Amino acid sequence: MHVNLIDTNPEVVAAWQRVFADVPQVTVRHASIFDHPADALVSPANSFGFMNGGIDFAISKHLGWHLEKQLQQLIRDEYYGELLVGQAAILETGHAGFPYLISAPTMRTPMTITRGPNVYQAMKAILLLLRHGRLHTGEPVADKVQTVAVPGLGTGVGQVPPLVCARQMRLAWEDVTKEKYATKQGWEELRSNYAYFYTHDPKHITYDIP
Repeated sequence: MHVNLIDTNPEVVAAWQRVFADVPQVTVRHASIFDHPADALVSPANSFGFMNGGIDFAISKHLGWHLEKQLQQLIRDEYYGELLVGQAAILETGHAGFPYLISAPTMRTPMTITRGPNVYQAMKAILLLLRHGRLHTGEPVADKVQTVAVPGLGTGVGQVPPLVCARQMRLAWEDVTKEKYATKQGWEELRSNYAYFYTHDPKHITYDIP
């Protein structure tokens, strides 16, 4: 699995470059997310699948206006009408450049999310889906998606500061890729970062990340 972090905001890009500098499976790009094809494109949408604003509007414009209706139907059919922050869903797009769309809400409805673990939860949901999720055919997502394009999570309408976004995304990366949940010690380490989501004070990050 390779993750392309792509955004047009230079401050978001600079924050990613700092925080993910030592992660070879992550490439950071200052560009339009549509300029670099990938197996899947992430939509940091809201819990109800409305894709009519911000990056989601751009995704609809580039990949097709049908995606919003398909996503909303998927949310109604499989998630009881609401895709919670901390969950992620995948659907086929019919687009050659981005065959799959991953919806990973950073917010329930459009709102600021400057305090709390929303970005962490969204990124964690993306990574868990890529590792353990299945397509509607029953095939493992990992068999079809080896590259994924991810924009800044929560940095638009959510107003999350770029460095906070980058650090929350890196915390999710550490917790999933190193399977912190699999051992008691790792799980305790996972839980120990909770204060950072509300203080943004780097001294509350117990992992060795910038």
